[in-house]
Amino acid sequence: MSAGKDNTIYLLDRDTLGHYNASNNNQIVQSLVNAFPFGRPEPGNFSSPVYFNGTVYFGPVADTIQAFTLTNGRLSTTPTSTSSVAYPYPGGTLAVSANGLANGILWAIQRNGDCGVQVTCGSASPGVLRAYDAGNLSVQLYASDQAGTRDALDFAAKFSVPLVVNGKVFVTTIGRLTIYGLLP
Repeated sequence: MSAGKDNTIYLLDRDTLGHYNASNNNQIVQSLVNAFPFGRPEPGNFSSPVYFNGTVYFGPVADTIQAFTLTNGRLSTTPTSTSSVAYPYPGGTLAVSANGLANGILWAIQRNGDCGVQVTCGSASPGVLRAYDAGNLSVQLYASDQAGTRDALDFAAKFSVPLVVNGKVFVTTIGRLTIYGLLP
């Protein structure tokens, strides 16, 4: 599965990837054209999708996080769930944590402004780590900006993916590594 700057989702047959063939692209099982049309400077999905329990999640540019159901080797043609927050360029970077097939949490990093490689970023705002109910993205469970400065994230690094290990969430930023966990 792939989605890129052409704002199309491609679902391929992993056992018969074939080669590029302009007259016959039968290795493409399904394509959802214009799935992510809102991005600036370019539309599309720049980060990797994630999968959990029959659902594939995308964090497209300048759009909400979107969940597509995967049934019988095909994606739903429209999102089955979306977040209420739109993620600016380059879109949300995602990870899933769960207890087996239960209690799925979709983690997303929102980058606010283009900090480049500088530790101070002018007009950019700090990034935000968000957690959603993986079964219903309209339910936001947590945001790092909801408790004032206590959980504040630094300027989010471009394409940094949250890492979840042993009940903690690790996020790399422009200037540091931030580790989130339960409060004592």
